[in-house]
Amino acid sequence: MATPIEPGDLVIHVLNVGFGDDILIGLPADDTGKRSYGLVDCKDAEKTRSYLNKLMPNPSERSRLAFICATHPHQDHIKGIKSLLTDSTYRPLEFWDSGFRHNSRTYRGILETLATKDIKMIRVSSGMEWYYGRVRITVLSPSVALRNKYATYGVDMNNASIVLRLEHHSEDVLLMCSREYTGRVSLEAERTAGRSVVILAGDAEFDSWAQISEEYPRLERTSAHDPLVKKMINHLACGVVKVAHHGSMHSAPLDIYEKMKPEVAVVSTEQRVSTKQAAGRTLTRGLFPHQSATIALEECGVRILTTDGSYESQPAQGGSQKDPAMAHPGSIVVVVPSGGTPRWKKLNDGIGDVPDPPTEV
Repeated sequence: MATPIEPGDLVIHVLNVGFGDDILIGLPADDTGKRSYGLVDCKDAEKTRSYLNKLMPNPSERSRLAFICATHPHQDHIKGIKSLLTDSTYRPLEFWDSGFRHNSRTYRGILETLATKDIKMIRVSSGMEWYYGRVRITVLSPSVALRNKYATYGVDMNNASIVLRLEHHSEDVLLMCSREYTGRVSLEAERTAGRSVVILAGDAEFDSWAQISEEYPRLERTSAHDPLVKKMINHLACGVVKVAHHGSMHSAPLDIYEKMKPEVAVVSTEQRVSTKQAAGRTLTRGLFPHQSATIALEECGVRILTTDGSYESQPAQGGSQKDPAMAHPGSIVVVVPSGGTPRWKKLNDGIGDVPDPPTEV
């Protein structure tokens, strides 16, 4: 049964824009009841703007985005960003950039626009954090090691992607963090925090995940009062993952998904098919998502949702099974309550349609 979206919920809107990413983040409302929004990548500015208008139907409620994050400068991730940087209503307060410089006209236009607007540009790297009340956003990638190789060792653009970890807590994150230095830390709460975590993976591929695994390993932590009790701290544990690189064969290896153990995996994509001739046979396979990615996710018992409806799978006894009821295109809205199980709803919009945001999920 659907449950109303509460002002205190973290809400992730993965818009159906075809082959590309366009992700709106609805941050929990402040004390006045106002909800702020961030945007991770933008392929379709008009759909994003129109959807924001529907999220905030009262013009007096509309305000600048908290941030726009361009995970990396591929066209399917940044095509619509310049339009929003110049938007009189939604122009962001901050622009987050991976630092991978690209000579495309689109990316150059973004940099030229930033130079003339009152927007703070931040070149992010792993370990950086932002605090929005009860939400902490941590950058998992790119690491400084990858950034230093951009111009010299040929780190490709996908592996330069910004990967974000969003944690939703039941109290202000800064107040919660202040207790870490007094010994009043709940290890059990820390261990189970993954249910209220969202990882947005951009187009990160194997080089990126290798660095993330090195910098954010699974750790054992003991209590000062009971050193014999060990709790596993896993920074990659999450309830929701936006699958990297549209679910390609290079998106993430199985061991990464085993560390994540998400309940919901969202693939923003428009399926493309490869046909090859081999040994007198015609081999046909989908590329986005690729079979290797869907098998890895199903091995971990994950519900798979795609914006194009090409691969919908749900956990079942003894494995996974297809979900034909969800095999249609549509934006995907995921609600992440603090300390609770994520809920999701798939809308019915095509690439050129602007759906009504749900009030319950």
